[in-house]
Amino acid sequence: MLTEKSPTKAVVDVAGVGYGLSISLNTFVKLPAEKAEVFLHTYTYVREDRLQLFGFSDPAEREMFELLIGVSGIGPNSAQTILSGLSVADLQRAIHRELVAELTQVKGVGTKTAQRVVVELKDKIRMPVASPDNNDNDAGRISDDPLGDEAMLALEALGFATASASKAVAAARRRHGEGTPTLQDLIKGALRER
Repeated sequence: MLTEKSPTKAVVDVAGVGYGLSISLNTFVKLPAEKAEVFLHTYTYVREDRLQLFGFSDPAEREMFELLIGVSGIGPNSAQTILSGLSVADLQRAIHRELVAELTQVKGVGTKTAQRVVVELKDKIRMPVASPDNNDNDAGRISDDPLGDEAMLALEALGFATASASKAVAAARRRHGEGTPTLQDLIKGALRER
């Protein structure tokens, strides 16, 4: 049961024990009213001088948190700040497209940190096909190039790294020229680029 909530913290009662969880703003807006049942995905951060629980509304946010704290120079509080400033889908898109300027708009993220995030995570994340956590007019909208994303997923299943798959699909699309290529055209063209 959710006993307390604020934009950065939630307290969840589990069998009479209250657990304080640090949360992002994106998780905060998805929380129910206090005294309601709630389910949060958790991550326990343990260091010699610190034990801290983090709560997430969905597994994708927790996975992105784990990736972020693996980046040199980013701790759990910085990771939570980044996840408060951008939705998971927007963050994945910014990393995938190397939009350093978009990442630096998050408070506390400088150019060098944003560049490190892009370099260290670009091959570890997969572009989201849909962005269900966007609450604007584009909610649930398929990405800018759904056919290209599908071709990238196929190439990744064949062992391509995300960055390589993206470049190969872009090259195949350019080579195809005018007209709309089929999924098979993109995959075959991308395989020829390798």
